[in-house]
Amino acid sequence: MKIIEFDKEEAVRRPEDSQGVQRGTPASGWRESTAWATPADPVESLTRPSSNANWRAGKVARASRSLKMHVLDLGQLRLDKNLMVANSTVATARNPNPPGQLIDVPVSAYFIEHPDGNVLYDTGCHPDWGGPRGRWPQQTQEIFPVIGGDECMLPARLEALGVGPDQIRHVVLSHLHCDHAGCVEFFRKSQLIVHHNEFVGAYKHFALRDDDSPYIIGDLERWSRLDLNWRLVSDTEPDQTIVPGVRLLNFGSGHAYGMLGLDVELRSRNGVLLVADACYTAENFGPPMKHPGISTDSLGFARTMERIRAIAHEKGSEVWFGHDAEQFASVRKFSEGFYE
Repeated sequence: MKIIEFDKEEAVRRPEDSQGVQRGTPASGWRESTAWATPADPVESLTRPSSNANWRAGKVARASRSLKMHVLDLGQLRLDKNLMVANSTVATARNPNPPGQLIDVPVSAYFIEHPDGNVLYDTGCHPDWGGPRGRWPQQTQEIFPVIGGDECMLPARLEALGVGPDQIRHVVLSHLHCDHAGCVEFFRKSQLIVHHNEFVGAYKHFALRDDDSPYIIGDLERWSRLDLNWRLVSDTEPDQTIVPGVRLLNFGSGHAYGMLGLDVELRSRNGVLLVADACYTAENFGPPMKHPGISTDSLGFARTMERIRAIAHEKGSEVWFGHDAEQFASVRKFSEGFYE
């Protein structure tokens, strides 16, 4: 079932696509910008799409001058809890082979409707993640199966909001793992904001054809063929405002090679810190802090925790974790309304 209307040229499969990822050197199709994209004319408030809505074009109505944050639920991942919270299951002399604990954790993205340019935080999994010809390697499919159908994927969620990818000026990627950056390729006119070290680290796995990582070779190969507008954030760059009320947080290394978060100011309630996998769950956050089972830099992870605590304490902000099922269940989803 197709859920995206591709451009005509994209609907034609290349010969190598039918055999999987081409093993030659990919074309250099990406470009890097060194500054934030110029704000567009004020965007208009969103309306629900008609039945023939085109996802790429999007549908809009009257102008809105206030920030509105829409929470997009993008299905779930089923995985061993030890990957979320290290040492959740520990063998003992009396119980040398304890059973593992499979849990379902939410996958999410956040669409921020803003008069100075719309912002999207993360993109979820690619719609073609699974199956014999899926983007994800078989081992990844088995360890992290996605729970939810096409209707849970980002293109369908944005279509339900009446939003096309060309209406989103900034796409902020917390990092480039498969459950956060799977739909990057659809945002051909957006500025794609990612940490420099994360971009370099991901393409190292691509160059080495490393299938045993959360960086999907099929995704990276696809990005390399497209003329995408990357904005790489260096380790030394300070936090900075993307649009009024939305501040980019440069966390650096931790869970991944380079993590980015968002500090979103709201009028109707305390602000929100979107931290993605810089902290998986409230159990990781503590206190006491508990390390995750997947981490590139354990010391960086601990530094990031302290930084998030300090920002939240100073501003009175809520911390919204990357994969906390209990917290996410309490959050208002896009189909129920929005935050402003």
